[in-house]
Amino acid sequence: MEIIISATVLAALLSGLFLFSVHRLNRNHTSIENRMSRSHTESLESLKASMSKESHAANHLYTRKAVCFEEASKIVGDLIYWGEKCVVPTTVYDFGSKKDIATRMLKAFEDLRHYTLQHSVFFDEVPELQKNLADLMASVNHIQNMIDSDEFRAGKPAWNEAVGVYRQGLAPVAKSLKTEIYQLMKDGS
Repeated sequence: MEIIISATVLAALLSGLFLFSVHRLNRNHTSIENRMSRSHTESLESLKASMSKESHAANHLYTRKAVCFEEASKIVGDLIYWGEKCVVPTTVYDFGSKKDIATRMLKAFEDLRHYTLQHSVFFDEVPELQKNLADLMASVNHIQNMIDSDEFRAGKPAWNEAVGVYRQGLAPVAKSLKTEIYQLMKDGS
């Protein structure tokens, strides 16, 4: 009988030790799980914060680029407007002499050139910019030279040539430049 009691006590002690060991292992396991969970959460939060900063920086850069392209588009609009007033005035309003109007057209071109150089970090992405600016410069100068002619009146050869340069040179090139700018803005680089 003593053997049975000893065996029962031994079994109870072993069972108690076993339960105590299992409890310690569970507690250690839970502790490790909690640390891993905290570490994982901290890593995710850090990654989220980093991505948020990157997203904010990209949005800020895109906004600056869009504002820059919008301003360039306005200058191109001025260039088209004054070029049109040089050769084909559509209203009877007097903007001054043809030379004064041509000076405004030249100023708009110079403003555009200056602006694209100031913000070249954005305009370097416009594939045909330099070619378009060269074509615009040629058209603007050609119209300016025609206006200086004594024969710059409707129907005269110098006027006809200036109208042709405006219609076939200045206006299409300026509009294609605007199209490129719109496309870059649409792409949302």
